Amino acid sequence: MNAGKNTIEMFARMLHGDKLSMIEEMQRYNCSEKTIQRYLRDIRDTINENQLNISYIHDLKTSEYYIKKETDIPIEEILALLKIVIGTRAFNKSELNQLIKRLLSTLSNEDSQIAKKLINSTETKYVPVKSNYALLPRINNFIEYISSQTAIEFTYLNSKQEIISGIELPISLYFDNFYFYIVTYSEEKNKIVLHRMDRFQSIKPLVKKVSLPWDLKKDDGKEINNTYLISDGKQDNFKIYYSGFPQSALDHFPNSKIKKRFDNKVLIEGTAYTQGLIMWIMEQGPRVRVKSPRSLIEAVKSELKKTLDNYE
Repeated sequence: MNAGKNTIEMFARMLHGDKLSMIEEMQRYNCSEKTIQRYLRDIRDTINENQLNISYIHDLKTSEYYIKKETDIPIEEILALLKIVIGTRAFNKSELNQLIKRLLSTLSNEDSQIAKKLINSTETKYVPVKSNYALLPRINNFIEYISSQTAIEFTYLNSKQEIISGIELPISLYFDNFYFYIVTYSEEKNKIVLHRMDRFQSIKPLVKKVSLPWDLKKDDGKEINNTYLISDGKQDNFKIYYSGFPQSALDHFPNSKIKKRFDNKVLIEGTAYTQGLIMWIMEQGPRVRVKSPRSLIEAVKSELKKTLDNYE
């Protein structure tokens, strides 16, 4: 009889979530109750002496022995993260399963089963956005490029379905509306550029160093608040009349605020990049009327005319 091996084996099974019963363990190891008690006592003492982040449990009602993980993250926070990850639809199914497994592993066996049941229906019906590339390896690569200030040579599929190439310095990444975005600095154009991570066709890190001018450095938090999908074009101060649910507009443009309320609409004032703002206005249809600036009014009218021309 190998007492040490048996104790380690029982400990390993408990760590994997097994609940042990005295009778079954006596049969498994062909030994007395006193011997199994000694094994369990050694497991309990090992946990206590080494201050492991787990608890040894003896359930007197069921006469079972098991281990419960002591996690710093409660189930409600893990469940919220799981729902957010699933709701983004950004990851392919293999990556989603990897993330779910990793997050669930931080919970106790009981909480893990509860959380798994609560995400089961959304997980089984999950449909990711179309992408030809896995995101997690790319996120890992861009973390390295950004932290080490490494420039990259790349080819990229733009919104016009054209393959373009360039040498730029990745400076930050963020997530918005289904997609991860990479913010880069182009030394050739001396400007900040925004790219969708999944549209990079090829990426090659360079030894060449590219320095970001101080006057072009941006606050990521402020930038995200100013940006709705697209940061092309200049920033505009705008005023719009909005007859939809006001908070929906404020959520899209965090730097905006309600200036005046009317019976069936509000006047909203804020700042955003022109192209993203126009796209959002077009989505809202008759719920939005631009008050100013004049340039934005003309841009929206032009887009509306192009849309109507499609039906001629």
